[in-house]
Amino acid sequence: MTNICKINLKIRGEGIPIVLLHGFMENLEIWKYVYNSISNKYKVLSIDLPGHGKSIYTLEKNAVFTMEKAAEIVKKILEKKNIQKAVFIGHSMGGYIALAMAEKYPEMFLGLCLLHSTTESDPLEKKKRRIKSIQLAINNYPLFISTSIKKLFNNEKLSSLQEEIDFVNKIAFHTHINSVISFLRGMAIRKNRKFLLKKTQFPKLYIAGLYDLILDIRKIYEEIKNGNQIYFFAIPTGHMGHIEQPKEIIKILENFIDFSILK
Repeated sequence: MTNICKINLKIRGEGIPIVLLHGFMENLEIWKYVYNSISNKYKVLSIDLPGHGKSIYTLEKNAVFTMEKAAEIVKKILEKKNIQKAVFIGHSMGGYIALAMAEKYPEMFLGLCLLHSTTESDPLEKKKRRIKSIQLAINNYPLFISTSIKKLFNNEKLSSLQEEIDFVNKIAFHTHINSVISFLRGMAIRKNRKFLLKKTQFPKLYIAGLYDLILDIRKIYEEIKNGNQIYFFAIPTGHMGHIEQPKEIIKILENFIDFSILK
């Protein structure tokens, strides 16, 4: 089967390029608050990753979409837009894809923000859970989505975050099941890129949620030890800080971008 690839993106603003890479079962609309704010100061490019949002990428049921393959697609998009250097901001899976790019093309990075993301590969138990969840997606896709999305938010504030949860749910439902399955497989086999924290010379920012059920903040503390040019913020959110507390995220990102540009 020949892949049909058509990538949707938005570009707005002038100046230093900022590349926004969304997470699993999301699309570029997830960045609406960040995009609208920082595009007043910078040239912001937001991408619907393959098989997400309005991007078209035909995938068979048994396909595996690796982080490396996604990284190469992003690289080609930037080349077409004549973007040679940028600050990359990756949420969750978007961070994994940015790291795959950083390993192969470090010269393109003015800075990298891992927003609720990690350089670590999946431990064995998490790999098993990802693969097991594929069967739930096949058997009951609506249940798979609603269960997955609830885990992304601060569990103590679910009732007050219902509008935000509905927004993310709506986006997730528009992700084709074949894309969901192929990216689950791709994330499960992604490599550990912790070595990049020492090897790369550009600034790196971690933003972690104190109430994140997906990534344990204690493990993030351990991950960033002995890294090079690493900055860290802990915020009182779950896995969706840019939706739960966008003003705080925007402030942190703008300071980091300004710092990265001046380095």
